Amino acid sequence: MHMKISEQHDIISSDRLQAQAVLSLDQRADAEKTGTRGLIAPVATTLISIATNGVKDIIANEQKKYLAVYQFGLTDLYFYDQLSNDGPFDPVGMQFEGFRLIRTFKNDAGFEDTALIADFALDTTRSFEIINNSMFHLRVKDFQLRYAKARVPKKDKKKLNMDFEITFLTSYASNQGLIFDSVVLGKFYFFLRDAPLNRSDTNYAPYYAKLKDSLLTGKSFIVPRSFGYHHEPDGQTRPGYSQGAYSIHVKVKESSKDHFIDKLIIENANIMIDASGNQLKALPFIKNL
Repeated sequence: MHMKISEQHDIISSDRLQAQAVLSLDQRADAEKTGTRGLIAPVATTLISIATNGVKDIIANEQKKYLAVYQFGLTDLYFYDQLSNDGPFDPVGMQFEGFRLIRTFKNDAGFEDTALIADFALDTTRSFEIINNSMFHLRVKDFQLRYAKARVPKKDKKKLNMDFEITFLTSYASNQGLIFDSVVLGKFYFFLRDAPLNRSDTNYAPYYAKLKDSLLTGKSFIVPRSFGYHHEPDGQTRPGYSQGAYSIHVKVKESSKDHFIDKLIIENANIMIDASGNQLKALPFIKNL
């Protein structure tokens, strides 16, 4: 299994950003009175909430005979291509563009073959949210599923269910001397149901074509820069902020059986509510953090 990061200099550039007026209460009141409400429009568009259904059907751990779980991970990554003097969430120099997952296996002929290719990309249509709220979203750039790791019954149709859980983590030090280790910045979820495995299936190409550019469930903070010092060209050592070290952890669950549990995901907290029993449960990946 392989995982590769995708980076690009100045992924968020000024020419992609819409001008946004930051108005006082008096200025807003004046705009209402004089009918120049257009001044408020750029701000209002960034504050509209996107309501989504928080209840998701998660693959159950029963039927282990037809279940497979595997993981990917990348560490020692840098979110920005330069240091900063402005603060921990300075977005200048952001280079994270996305990442690719590849799962390979040895086929019956003894050769390495590709079972899965999944490309996830930064959602650049919401550049204002990165600048204003220090948060980002992910989209599906490309997805190719050819073979399952989980056992698929011969008598059933060659289809698969998959759950992806993507976690962004970081460790950093604040300018007050506080150290934060293995902090979860955010989580993303991507669910596939009845994904065809047979490439001769008439639904194969249309199914995966529809996945492209789809938005993943969840969100993440951009990586905070760690406080430290750097040596400048004039020979002086001055305080500043790092390039933002982080890691990505991906957990994939496959199932060839239609057996799910209703779960309610609350934001990106370390809590999931069992919708049937209304019980709080800690996510297993961050239970020990």
